[in-house]
Formats: sequence, C-alpha cells, structure tokens
Amino acid sequence: MLVAMEEEAAPFLERASDIDEAVPVGGSLHRDVVIDGTSILLVQSGIGFVNAAGAATSAILRAELIGGRVEAVISAGTAGGLGPGLRVGDVAVGAEYVNLDADARVFGYRIGQVPGMPASYVGDAALHARALSGAARAGASWSVHSGLFASSDSFMTPGKFARIEHDFPGITATDMESIAIAQTCHVHGVPFVSIRGISDLAGPTGADEFDSNAPAAAERSAEVVLSVLASARPR
Repeated sequence: MLVAMEEEAAPFLERASDIDEAVPVGGSLHRDVVIDGTSILLVQSGIGFVNAAGAATSAILRAELIGGRVEAVISAGTAGGLGPGLRVGDVAVGAEYVNLDADARVFGYRIGQVPGMPASYVGDAALHARALSGAARAGASWSVHSGLFASSDSFMTPGKFARIEHDFPGITATDMESIAIAQTCHVHGVPFVSIRGISDLAGPTGADEFDSNAPAAAERSAEVVLSVLASARPR
C-alpha cells in the first residue's frame, strides 16, 4: 500500500491493530501494519513521480526478499477530479494510467507515452472490479467512479485543464504519483490499482479545496481500499 503524505497514511494507521516502527528507506517510510487481520506494508512515499517510483521499487523488492511474491500494490490517497459527475468526496478508481508530462510525438509516440514504454497502463482487472464493488459501501452522499488517471509532477491549475481535456479525452482524475507506480509495477509484473478520494475539482480554487478536503478524501479512499482487502480474505 502506497500513500504520498502523512494525511493519506492516517486513516490506515487509525484502523491498525498492530503497527511496527516506521523504517526510513531512502525518502520513504515503511511500516508493517495489521488491519482486520490482514498484514500490510504501508509505505509513505513523498509527493511526485521520483518519490513514488523509488518507494514502489523499494517496497516490491523488500516484499520479494521476505515473502518471495508480491500480491498487489495499491495506491491510496487523494486526487483532483475532472470527469463529469464527480464531486468532492467521491472516490475514483483508475482503469487506465497515462503520463501528463510525456510528449514524444515528434518520434511517433502517443501523447502521454514514455518512449519505449506502453502508451498507457491498464489497472489489474480483479483489483479494479473489487474496488468498484466497494461502491456498495458508499453512503448516499458519495459514489465511486472508474476511468482514466493522468499524473503529472505539477499541481493542476485552471490554465492547464483545456489542454488536458483535449489531449486526454475521458480523463477522470489527476494526481502526482499513480503513473509512476503503474510503470514500476508494470516492469516488475505486479498487479496494481490506484484508488483516490477526490479532494478538489478543476477550477481556480483547487489548491484551497485540496487543503480543506484532503483528510476527508483520504478517509473515503481508505474505506474503498479496505473493502478491496476484505473481499480478498478467505471466507
């Protein structure tokens, strides 16, 4: 489980029945936690592509050294919403992931594609389906959406939205980590899905909305993530 910030780790730590001491690995913090009987490696990566990719790599390698197999990587936390019908407090589940900062079209690549890598990354089908089933746990005031996640190392501002919506039709949410984790999981052959609470929407007040709504959005993300883990436990 990867989160970028302390506020995104908090919902999981609050629910944990057992928390090992945090271990610094590079710029990330690794914690072994137990939630509802399930052992989880909770990694707080820091914000942005490099932090996310480094943290995901260290988590995968550590898990492989200890257990020999990584069942899945889930990215949790917050995101900005762009898709129709999304509201602050809803949850978005990534079906596909692209890189907003990648533009090598002059060499024949698609917008959003890193040279030599896939044009996009598709989330693990089983994880995605289990995340969407978490909609049944949603209250009347919020819902779960599925769609394209586009990530950037830049926070989204109103001036960028017209270009983004033109270049990436069908975009649902933006964040600063999911594509980096998706690419890392792709090269390691590990199932991946990103489940993010919507903290802000496209518009001039996005940064203020994020500051106000991030804790609640992270809480909603955690609820859906934990429903995914619960559905994977033997009955």
